Amino acid sequence: MLEVKDIELSFSGVKAIQGVSLSVPKGHLLSVIGPNGAGKTSLFNCISAVYRPQKGSILFEGTELVGQKPYDVAAMGVARMFQNLGLFPMMTVLDNLLVGRHHLYKTHFWNDLLFNRHTRQEEIAHRRRCEDVIDFMHLEKYRKTPVAILPYGVRKRVELARALSMEPKLLLLDEPAAGLNQEETELMARYMLDIKDELGITQILIDHDLHFVMDLADSVAVLDFGKKIAEGSPTEVGRNPAVVEAYLGGAAE
Repeated sequence: MLEVKDIELSFSGVKAIQGVSLSVPKGHLLSVIGPNGAGKTSLFNCISAVYRPQKGSILFEGTELVGQKPYDVAAMGVARMFQNLGLFPMMTVLDNLLVGRHHLYKTHFWNDLLFNRHTRQEEIAHRRRCEDVIDFMHLEKYRKTPVAILPYGVRKRVELARALSMEPKLLLLDEPAAGLNQEETELMARYMLDIKDELGITQILIDHDLHFVMDLADSVAVLDFGKKIAEGSPTEVGRNPAVVEAYLGGAAE
């Protein structure tokens, strides 16, 4: 589904990504791990067209993403869950999910202004889809609640629900468990497995919690100072001396 080929990204001479390549099959859950500053979020920014790499290629279902606009990449089926949340705090949960479907609306300005029959039918269809996502993420009791007053763990679920409302083929998850307690982390992990098994959505996960990552991922790629230093199954990567060195400074014991 996704092919990242030898991409390079620099900022004023600082190399954020150096020749990284990845391959993500359909229905796969790939985890990208590494210490702070390894280039993980920069990689997501390249895939979602927020950044444009100076070299390399990113193919999504055979279509080149380098040079596209972020909204075009979203329309192709690439959705993103942001680490610091991309929600509108004063809007309700339902309205935030409807914003996630903005690129799927097909009506025109005058139809929307007059709120004619076609617009009303489309609005009902989009609301039904959002209600399905709310049920899937068990957010029913929060659907009419402004996001700003929700607990942080619930807001993280709403952020994931907003991404799912976009009807993605590929889901980019930037530290979905960051700031969550143990119970909330386990709940987030169950949702990710359900997204993979029940919805069949391909996922790329960034996270620092190695236990969280190793229990979920089909495969793991490790970045360090912008370079890919290891890739393989969770077991293989966990035993790789280069990964131990990157995370623990060689303190394997």
